[in-house]
Amino acid sequence: MIKRVRDYIWRFCSIGSRYEFHSTRDWRSIRDFIGFHSIRKRMNLRSKLLLLFLALTLLPLSLQGVMGYAHFSRTLDHKTEQFTIDMVRQINTNLNRMLKDFERLSLLPLYDQMVLGILGEYDGTMGSGTWAKSDDYLKMKLYTSAQAYDRPEIRGIHLISNSGILFSNLDSLAVKPVWDGSQEPWFAELRGTEGMWRLLPPHVPGYYVDEQEGEYITVARELRDPGTLQRLGYILIDIRPEAFGQLLSNLNFEQKASLMIVDSQQRLIFERVSTEGLSAYAPLLSHGKLWDYEENQKVELEGQPYLHVRSLSGYSGLSVISLTPITVIQKESGEMLAFTMGLALLCMAAVVTLAVLVSYRITRPLIRLKHHMIRVEQGDFSQRVTQYSNDELGQISRGFNRMMEEIHRLFHEVYLLEIQEREAELSALQSQINPHFIYNTLESINMMAVRQRHGEVSSMVTALGKLLRYTIDRADRMVTLREELAFVDSYVRIQQVRYSGELEIVYDIEEEVNDYLIPKLMLQPLVENAICHGIEGQLAGSKASGTIWVSAVLFEQELLISVRDNGKGLDQDELDRLNASVSGQNVDHSQSNNPILHRHAGDSLGLHNIAQRLRLIYGKDSGLSVDGSPGQGLAVTLSIHLHPRGE
Repeated sequence: MIKRVRDYIWRFCSIGSRYEFHSTRDWRSIRDFIGFHSIRKRMNLRSKLLLLFLALTLLPLSLQGVMGYAHFSRTLDHKTEQFTIDMVRQINTNLNRMLKDFERLSLLPLYDQMVLGILGEYDGTMGSGTWAKSDDYLKMKLYTSAQAYDRPEIRGIHLISNSGILFSNLDSLAVKPVWDGSQEPWFAELRGTEGMWRLLPPHVPGYYVDEQEGEYITVARELRDPGTLQRLGYILIDIRPEAFGQLLSNLNFEQKASLMIVDSQQRLIFERVSTEGLSAYAPLLSHGKLWDYEENQKVELEGQPYLHVRSLSGYSGLSVISLTPITVIQKESGEMLAFTMGLALLCMAAVVTLAVLVSYRITRPLIRLKHHMIRVEQGDFSQRVTQYSNDELGQISRGFNRMMEEIHRLFHEVYLLEIQEREAELSALQSQINPHFIYNTLESINMMAVRQRHGEVSSMVTALGKLLRYTIDRADRMVTLREELAFVDSYVRIQQVRYSGELEIVYDIEEEVNDYLIPKLMLQPLVENAICHGIEGQLAGSKASGTIWVSAVLFEQELLISVRDNGKGLDQDELDRLNASVSGQNVDHSQSNNPILHRHAGDSLGLHNIAQRLRLIYGKDSGLSVDGSPGQGLAVTLSIHLHPRGE
């Protein structure tokens, strides 16, 4: 019937004149879009429009974004590198300015005759001096204190005679009155300098009383008499290392970059470590690359890329070296990339949304018509298109509605008429059976068996009457578990006579669950299945007896009813197939060689119906499961949520 209707649909649609199609080719084009088979094999119209719209918008947008980002990124990185180079040069300029100031400070004693005279009074070999006069000490202290006034970067200004007498702006308890400079390795650099100033790298001066005194950078000079050029002593200006760090205070120097000041002998004067804790001096010195790199180039240090910038001072001979991570230089370009990507994603989202809306608006009539035709193919002939436009698709929709009206008429005339005829035949057959006649006949047979003292016949007839009364009653009503067990007991009594007493049934029912309501005819099919498929083969030709155990127990809010037998059972693979069949899955039992499983394959339809009734009445938490093993029988368990009678 369905095939005839489907053929009629395609014959109906093929009448091109009713839809104003001008050629067979036009109709085939439309049918390719809405045909069921072509939809499965090729991309639909909505996807094509969506891809076309995205390609025309996203490709130019992506190309422009990539090219723009590449240009601005290169420009920004170059400007950042140039800014770093200019920053290092500015630091070097500030360093020269500060050192020139200290150089001038070291020259001032040469223009003061009082200082030169006092130093000349304490001539001798280094370390041979004893004590200076208090008057001389006071004059020298006033002089040095005046030079160090308001200069927090200076730890101390010390004037030392040839014999080691030390005059300082510091308190007399802070420094030694006599000091032997010949014992200090760093002091030896002043010999032979001919009055030129020297910048001594960080060291711990020995003339401080406190042994915990830190390291200082010293600007030193030999003091010679301007007239005779005889050496009168030395001036030592101890500078705190923080003074070099102040060179960066007014400059926007990158915190993640490291900066070092190195003299001509590759000795470290000052180093500012980056916030990441990287000390670049030791790795560069250990690899012998402190002077190998050019002034401005990209280098790799410990596996990380850096921008190496070096600025050499022609005045002091010091080099300012900066190592800036490339990731820091490219930070702004990375931020621009993040902004560009975010904007691109936002634009892409807007374009995709617009493309989806446009493609949806264009193809929505076709999709709606396709869904209607799919439902028609599945047998629902009540489908109608309620919204359509005045274009070609609207003409197709109106033709579809007219076609469905005609099919609906044919369906009622042919298909429903055939169903009504079959239902009439079934009703006629059912009306031929008179239940009261059957009951009276069975009662007469029972009385005859009693008179003839045939107890088994009487018991079987009585049990059969109970079975008929129980089954002819409304099949959809709920019964108590006690009533269902009584029906099962009547059925078993007949089977016990059939098997000559070799069949036994054992009940293990909790008293509190007897009044719980369950669907009618729920347990008898399970007992029948246990007898026919589990025990019957075992009883044939053997003296063994068959036993069926029926148990019911309430576990929290769940009633578990189990029907178990001691038949042949099934192995695990066959149990899996049977459980899958019961749960509604399509299982091919022909792949198994077990004849028991083939018998169960037909009976699994009944088990499936029981499981489906449980799920429909009590919800998806209820169901049926089968368990067992070869030679140990099968156990069918019902899991249902029940309520006592009256609820």
